[in-house]
Amino acid sequence: MISRRAALGLLAAMGAVSGCATLPTSGAVVSEPRRSQAADPGGAAIDPDPPTAGASPSLIMDGFLHAMATYQPGYPAARQYLTSAAKTTWRPEAGVLVYADGTAPTVTADKVTMEVPLVGTLGSDGAFDVAGAGMWSHDFGIVKENGEWRISHPQSGILISRYLFASGFVRHDVFFLDATKTTLVPDARYLARGNRTPSAVLRLLLAGPSQWLAPSVVTAVPPATSILGSVGESGDVTVPFSAVPANPADRSLMCAQIAELLRQLPDVTGFRLTAQGAAVDIPEQRPDGSIPLSMADRYDPIATLTSQLFAMSAGHLVRAPDTFGGTARVVNGDFGSQSWDASALAVGADGMEAALLVGNQLIRGTVDGQGTKSVLTREGMLRPQFSRDGGLWTVTTAGEVWRVDGDRAARVPAPGLAGRTVLAFRISPDGQRIAVVSQSNGNREVGLVRIERGTSFVVDGWRPVPLFQESGPVAGTVDVGWSSATSLTVLAGVGRPGNVVDVDIDGVVLHDDGRSESWLASSLAVSPRGSRKVVGDATDSAIYLYQDSFRWFRLAGKLTVPSYPG
Repeated sequence: MISRRAALGLLAAMGAVSGCATLPTSGAVVSEPRRSQAADPGGAAIDPDPPTAGASPSLIMDGFLHAMATYQPGYPAARQYLTSAAKTTWRPEAGVLVYADGTAPTVTADKVTMEVPLVGTLGSDGAFDVAGAGMWSHDFGIVKENGEWRISHPQSGILISRYLFASGFVRHDVFFLDATKTTLVPDARYLARGNRTPSAVLRLLLAGPSQWLAPSVVTAVPPATSILGSVGESGDVTVPFSAVPANPADRSLMCAQIAELLRQLPDVTGFRLTAQGAAVDIPEQRPDGSIPLSMADRYDPIATLTSQLFAMSAGHLVRAPDTFGGTARVVNGDFGSQSWDASALAVGADGMEAALLVGNQLIRGTVDGQGTKSVLTREGMLRPQFSRDGGLWTVTTAGEVWRVDGDRAARVPAPGLAGRTVLAFRISPDGQRIAVVSQSNGNREVGLVRIERGTSFVVDGWRPVPLFQESGPVAGTVDVGWSSATSLTVLAGVGRPGNVVDVDIDGVVLHDDGRSESWLASSLAVSPRGSRKVVGDATDSAIYLYQDSFRWFRLAGKLTVPSYPG
């Protein structure tokens, strides 16, 4: 904990920084990889003090804001700033309102109000939502009770600045299943740093997927399942559920969801599952009955990807070099022996199939085999992509979505892209979400849509991904790719050397990868397997590979339209 004096100094420094309505571009909020076993990083925790006798309305409001910034069960310290009636009715668990830095309450002799730009909100399920952004105002109803100023009308939930949100909350992904029950799909949540426990994250799983993701995923957890007892904090913890699936295969699926959920906690090494107090067996358990967290690996779509880079060179499909000084190797078969004027290419997740965009035709065939076929003719098609289930997808600039199975193309309804000019798209490794660069009303933005799969496919649910740096919003987005199951890499910069930035799918944490001053970037290719990324410069037939810390180097040869499998 830090002292109140130190906290006040910290907030004073914060107040000198004016910011747009965005979360910080760096800080303590952590988006951890799915296999992370890193220790939970520390943040500056503010030790909440009780109100002092004779405190002014300004100090009461200041103390209330400080007390909400540090997690406590029930927030007893924050309640001390409320009237007796408000103490019993205030519900901090209702959610979180995150407001922009550089704003403060307005205090008069007997009134305290706030009118601030909201960055976003967390619901009671911990899901971040930028749709709640905008101006927010509230009168806190400051009154005197027993001779002391107290707040009679607190907001519902926690109110916190973006800086203190970054210090006080940590991201934890909850995992559900795609419609085929063959892969795990992450659902980002945020927890108060002091409340990130096995019990807390298991309750998020039992509560089900977030509202936005729910139409695209299923869960193997039986309805109305609850936790019946205590859950340990470290080692092989006990997961005491009230119910488990009757089907053994579904029990294994549920355990995969639990394993991927718990493996983000650094002190948990495995778990034992019980139902109504009785041990539950699954085939993947160890001889002692515990279940290893690694049992979830078989449902990880990234594990099956190859990170081999492909490109076009002199009209031929090539396996591009991925090290300095390497040389490109022309593939066998039609894609290597014939000459193709391809403007884009895609390679299947296993590196076996390929598709070229040649004019207004989509050509499909095997990477090293004979026989190619035009499977779709359409104006304005963008770079295609194979999804993890083998389907070949493309989107037109007009927002038409097409999926090709074998040689049969079908248009996919896409209400989520209505009214948008699409500039680029990439499907997530799990196949349930699409990252999109679009233009609407003259503004370019990055967003997500989900793939809903019932008797047919539907693309819906536009959700913006805010891109803000300290200098302001990232402008001129050109291309996008998935650097992990929960993060994107974005190429930005129209008509100039472009910048490459990494951002999580909520827009909470953004990192700048820099650029090479010698390129005029036109396309981006990213592999979530190892987070490999390259930038293509069509004007110079060059590909630049990211190394680390703002370092990019040019691959040998004349290469265009780079693409990683999947």
